[in-house]
Amino acid sequence: MSPDAPGTGDVPDLADELATELDRLYALPLEQFVVARTAAARRVKASGDAVGAARVARLTKPTVAAWVVNQVARSHPDQVAALVTLGDELRTATTDRDRGRITALDRLRRERTDALVGEVRSAGEVAGRAVSAGTVDRLAETLTAAVMDPDAGALVRSGRLGQALQHVGFGIVDEGGEPADVVTLRDEVAARRSRTRGTTSTGDAGADADADPVAEAEREVAETAAEVDRLEAARDEADARVREAGDVVGQVEDELGTIEDELARLADERDAARARLADANDARARAQDALATLDDELDTATDRAAAARKARRAARPPR
Repeated sequence: MSPDAPGTGDVPDLADELATELDRLYALPLEQFVVARTAAARRVKASGDAVGAARVARLTKPTVAAWVVNQVARSHPDQVAALVTLGDELRTATTDRDRGRITALDRLRRERTDALVGEVRSAGEVAGRAVSAGTVDRLAETLTAAVMDPDAGALVRSGRLGQALQHVGFGIVDEGGEPADVVTLRDEVAARRSRTRGTTSTGDAGADADADPVAEAEREVAETAAEVDRLEAARDEADARVREAGDVVGQVEDELGTIEDELARLADERDAARARLADANDARARAQDALATLDDELDTATDRAAAARKARRAARPPR
């Protein structure tokens, strides 16, 4: 990832427009970077800066950790600037061999870094995106690198990192452990921020000589990058559709689970009703048997009563 330097022609205007596009691009949610990068490259090209457009087109999507650092640099500019300034003071104290000052400044560095990192850790998110403990660790490492190395500090303050940084004692490396070319990046950031022709004219003189072949090569890179962008955008869209389909599947599975639970409940109620019906039928059968027995006993009693009456009449003396 390397931000673009000013092109030829109306340098300050092009630099301003390119800087605005880059600031807008790196401030976006991470998942919007690829599509927005293509649109930004087209706008820069339409402004007349073909070389700048090609360089925008080949910018790599920041890692999650780098994106978090960029957002923190935007949301806490004063704290980040204070850390970078502290690095300048540390280097001065080191040059002066002022051990007491070095110790005090290093303690202050840790306190300021811990305070800023602690805010992010406590919030658990940056710009609405949840951050893991590992990402917070990368943030702390990058802020430390920004203090220890002036070029890394300038790059972190720009808010346009492609990868998180780490100070390893002998220099600055990126997340993959490879040396980070922060000097080149720092110079290009500084050049972009220049707002006068006098500041940029010297640096552009050499570029003008190679403008045509560089522009041709950059155009080829831009075409390839545009195809990569198209494929990445298609992949992102496919991923989004998969997520949406997954959400629908999850919703349907939840509804199916609810229906199955309801069916199970109704089946239990049905079985219970059937059991109650069987008990009722048994009770009715027993009642019918009891009624039949009572009818038989009543008939027998009626017969006995009739016989008794007949016997009584027969036993009466004649008048």
